[in-house]
Amino acid sequence: MRWTVLIFSALLVQDPKPPDFLTLKEGTVWTYLTGGSEGKIKVTGREKIGEIETFILTTEIDGAATEKEFVAIDATGIRMLRQASGPSGERVTDYAQPFVRLKLPPVKGDKWEWKGEIGKEKATAAFTNEGEEEVKVPAGTYKAWKVTVMIEQGAAKQTGANWFAPGVGIVRQVAKFESEGRKHESVIELKSFEPGK
Repeated sequence: MRWTVLIFSALLVQDPKPPDFLTLKEGTVWTYLTGGSEGKIKVTGREKIGEIETFILTTEIDGAATEKEFVAIDATGIRMLRQASGPSGERVTDYAQPFVRLKLPPVKGDKWEWKGEIGKEKATAAFTNEGEEEVKVPAGTYKAWKVTVMIEQGAAKQTGANWFAPGVGIVRQVAKFESEGRKHESVIELKSFEPGK
């Protein structure tokens, strides 16, 4: 009886294991299609930021690295702590308040906000979990959580949605950008997913 109470007490104080929404293993590769082009996101390493262990997600277009995101996942969500862009990663943004991509566990109707700086501009983001839905992309059909987002950065505004499939990550992204009278829309869909070993 005493052992049962001790084990149960230990289980209560441990963080619950987060759902595997984003497979963070070195060697994982997501291949995406957008407007006839193909790009890859690869887990290329790990780095500690403060006391938090992050995974480095490197975006490659035509074989060249264009951006790195430093991402952590825990029981509260999938969070980006740093972003580096440019040919050699010279433009670095450290997020004092981590940028939460998906709040865990996912709950339909959940809303969360982020405020901070992207580069040297003040920015805000508002997210809403719209619930689960079936989404069909070149890699297959997935039941995924749809998260809508609205980001304002200086004079620029972005609205869109990401679809997160358990065990895979983002399978579809739709975004609309508007800045100084110019508009741009993009749709990015998963072509293939290769989990790391």
